[in-house]
Amino acid sequence: MRYKRFVLGFVLSLMTMMMAGNLQSNKTIQGYPINILIETTADWTDLQFNNTDFHYLGDTILTQNPVLMGILSLHKTAYDSTLTRAEFRIMFTQKLPKAVKFSIRKGGIGQTKIIFLTPKQETIAEYVNTKNIPGDVQNQENFILSRKEIEKHYNIKQPILHYLGQNSLTLQTEKLVLAFYFPWYYPENWSWPGKLAIAHQPRLGLYSSSDPEIVKTHIDWAKKAGIDGFICSWWGINSVTDQNLKLIANLCQERDFKFTVYVEQVKNTADLKKSMGYLDSVYAEHTNIIKLGNKPVIFIYNRVLDSIPLESLRLEKFDFATINYGYKISNLQGFEGYHEFLPPYQNGDKNEKFYRLARQVADSKGKIFAAPVMPGFNNCSLVTPGTLIDRNKGKYYKKLWDAVIAAQPDWVLITSFNEWFEGTEIEPSLEFGDYYLNLTRQYAQKFKSK
Repeated sequence: MRYKRFVLGFVLSLMTMMMAGNLQSNKTIQGYPINILIETTADWTDLQFNNTDFHYLGDTILTQNPVLMGILSLHKTAYDSTLTRAEFRIMFTQKLPKAVKFSIRKGGIGQTKIIFLTPKQETIAEYVNTKNIPGDVQNQENFILSRKEIEKHYNIKQPILHYLGQNSLTLQTEKLVLAFYFPWYYPENWSWPGKLAIAHQPRLGLYSSSDPEIVKTHIDWAKKAGIDGFICSWWGINSVTDQNLKLIANLCQERDFKFTVYVEQVKNTADLKKSMGYLDSVYAEHTNIIKLGNKPVIFIYNRVLDSIPLESLRLEKFDFATINYGYKISNLQGFEGYHEFLPPYQNGDKNEKFYRLARQVADSKGKIFAAPVMPGFNNCSLVTPGTLIDRNKGKYYKKLWDAVIAAQPDWVLITSFNEWFEGTEIEPSLEFGDYYLNLTRQYAQKFKSK
């Protein structure tokens, strides 16, 4: 089984609160490339911008340093006072406020110096935080960098992202609404451990994913709801999900419905190579597998990236059009697109801007952007403490659909058709009936017609 935790503070490694506003009429986003040098003798420090967005290129000296939403950070072993440096390359957009406000936080020892530099290593400004107050866990100091100080070092604004518009990939696909599908059920595993592990009851009862009549019903329901295909959870060669996927693939062909594979896990690079070779031989030539141009599509889940180097995935993806996991520029390089399983923010109102930014990055690289929507989340019957995101009578789902439609991704991903353990299902239930299928149909039509 897979049990995810909804991430309340969304983490990015290569993209943080990137560009605000729409694309320029000349199809280029302009701004100011800035190098930020962090020098510290504290055991941790971070720099947070408080009133401006920026784009992060991911080019750091210490690549293990995380980049959080709007935060550049450097962490060491506790009480390590060794002088440590890290350099970050970011891009400020051209719509800078007159005063760029930022905060420097640090541990309770040493000091932190922040140096803003041009790409030619010319110093724009320097700031130092020497605060060491006993009992203060952040030692925060606030600073201001004048926009004039930045502008006087740049004769003209420089292009930071070129918008490619329609590209060879997006021209080869139509707008699709896809749903994550989990073919792992059998009567005994609905209860785990020792109790029913779901928040809602399926209308079809505690079914088996190997039952052809169940799969046929799912496909028919999905088609009526405007869903074009299933992204089928796959856990390895000869797994329960693999056996059931063979049935799903054949029934998709029979009922004119699309499918693809969601690679959930691999053990190591050798296992990746073996798995991709197997998927290529068994499913790649299937008539109804989703394709991008002439290439069959697969999706990669985040757990795979935890097990192998990203470069191994680039080398061993065979001839699949691979939709990688995570809205990072590095996850686009060598792949055909990116996606995520969960919306970035628990608060549905905050997602629209993020989706727009992720779309801009994908467009700048000529790749597919697939964005998730979700009716809610409830795994409290499975784990303690669990996570509950209230469906709010459909309002949460509607907000996410509105955010996605405003961003206009290439594909919309519904999380999920039938992930009952996490309570994200839109499949008919005793509690909600057909309500979420009907909502899906309305929004799928709206998305495809815009």
